[in-house]
Amino acid sequence: MDAPLGPFQEIWEAWEEAHAEITDKPISHFRIATDLQFDELCEHLANGDRDAAAREAVDIISIALNVLRWLGHTPEEIGVIADLRAKRRLKGQSLAILEKYQRLYRI
Repeated sequence: MDAPLGPFQEIWEAWEEAHAEITDKPISHFRIATDLQFDELCEHLANGDRDAAAREAVDIISIALNVLRWLGHTPEEIGVIADLRAKRRLKGQSLAILEKYQRLYRI
């Protein structure tokens, strides 16, 4: 079986049964879901449970994959999008991105 999403292919497939429901959600659903997952991640970190926090981070990736599903992309397209984004926006620019966020948003 081809796995264009690598280790995230299983996550994509797990959500396939809810495809219609996901694509009917408003974009605000995904923002709220992400916020909730970050809250849970922070709670686990506050309790010293980095393994549980890592699982919440995977849930955040799951939400991101479902946003891409909502946008109408296939796993193959997502693989291309991610590859191009890394090469064109992130590679060799990560420090500048961090500096921009520090300068503009003080984070």
